Amino acid sequence: MDAARDLQKFDFTEEVIQHFRENRIIPVDFYNKHGQILIHKKDMASGDDISRLQKFEKQGIYFLTAEIGKIHAGSNKKGSLDPSFDKLINPTLTLDMSKGATDLLSDIKKFPLNGDHVKEINKSINAVLDDFKTSPNMETGLVNIIEVMKNAGMPVDSEVLTKRTVIAMALKVRAAKVFTKVDMEQKKTEQMNLMMASYLADIGYTQMKIPTHANLKPEELEYIKNHPIISYLMIANLSEIEDPVKAVVLNHHRPHRGEGMNNNYPQTKPLVQKLQGYREKYKDDYRKNLLATDIQKQVKSILTNAISYEDIGILSIAGEFASLTTPQPWREPMDGLKAMKLILNNSFFAYNEKTLKDFFDHVGLSLCDNQPFVKVDDYVIVASQDSNRKVFFEICIIKESHKNSIRPMLERIGTIRPKFANNGKIRISGFEMGSLSVDRRRAIFNLERNADPRRIIYLVDPEIDPEFFDSLDRKVRETYPSRTSSDSDSASKTPVS
Repeated sequence: MDAARDLQKFDFTEEVIQHFRENRIIPVDFYNKHGQILIHKKDMASGDDISRLQKFEKQGIYFLTAEIGKIHAGSNKKGSLDPSFDKLINPTLTLDMSKGATDLLSDIKKFPLNGDHVKEINKSINAVLDDFKTSPNMETGLVNIIEVMKNAGMPVDSEVLTKRTVIAMALKVRAAKVFTKVDMEQKKTEQMNLMMASYLADIGYTQMKIPTHANLKPEELEYIKNHPIISYLMIANLSEIEDPVKAVVLNHHRPHRGEGMNNNYPQTKPLVQKLQGYREKYKDDYRKNLLATDIQKQVKSILTNAISYEDIGILSIAGEFASLTTPQPWREPMDGLKAMKLILNNSFFAYNEKTLKDFFDHVGLSLCDNQPFVKVDDYVIVASQDSNRKVFFEICIIKESHKNSIRPMLERIGTIRPKFANNGKIRISGFEMGSLSVDRRRAIFNLERNADPRRIIYLVDPEIDPEFFDSLDRKVRETYPSRTSSDSDSASKTPVS
């Protein structure tokens, strides 16, 4: 078999995996990139069989291009639940947690974090978690954390901490509900660990003098980037904190799983060097024995790429939303919809697609009062990579969209070149309108089909990027005259590429 010609990479989308579980099937044979079979098709597949399939996600798993129809046969949205307007976040428990966070952050500026602190945090996050999971509409209701915190009068650091912890919890619980049916006690341990990591991720700031102005200088940005390792060192010697919590806190600004340029920090080499330096410093101090041992574990996990990217991604993206929607000394808070758009537009160098998709699929709508942030007729930019790892950027129009999904049906307008900026973080700063190459075929792509490698990385929004939006909209209207309803119908039936 010519693997490069006959195989397509399998993308672990929520809908397809759920289809496999509900129908207890593995519908096709799956291969590695060399064409060697990894998992045979199976009609009465168990949950363990499908979980084993998911374990191949990191290394890549492929199927015969000719069998794509078998993967999607019967997959539909009939089982999807409509969003509910029930408010899920308990104001009393949440504000109690935020007040406790305020007291803790004040306390640990003067005294070391200790086991009693950890017990209080556990008690607080457990109450919030149990309350959330007993909500009748837990999967579909509003994660109304912005409303709960809006007039609470909490300091910035404890407000961000509280929002981040609640959003990470909601995403972890909902994703687990969709993907797995394992022992609930084990699941709760994982949920508690992520909430604990979310709570403790930024405690390193209490030991730092953080600038509170906009337009930070490069040296100020580099100083701020020390906080993950400082947070880690504050918890690494505590036996009351689980090892996975320590790993996520240490790596919580390293969410981009993949190759190429990214905004992860610290980068692997300097991080390992710093950790090894601290181990040398403390290895002969019996009071720091647990710290020295844990550093050794962390270094091994980092070098073998054995860290939990899923939880790191959840914490990181939840933290970004929390920060954007919280008033800062240098700016007003953003509403949920604008925060969602900015997260997407800055995602290319920050998150892998699974992190982004899970965030928008599971909590996106419910963080924005059920207002979709992507809609039919919106302009979006998609990115894809060829076999030589060259990246292409295409402008498309959304033709069909389900809820807040970032894998909708698209119509291509053409290709375009992005502009990049680096002010401490690499980002797409805009697009070169003069580079637009129009595709008059108006090809249709349905990103819900797992074989399509494209991913949406930018929403062309008239408020965020008005000049580009106006130029693009004018060009599209000049190029594509208004369609009749029959034209639209026939275009929607164009075969999916």
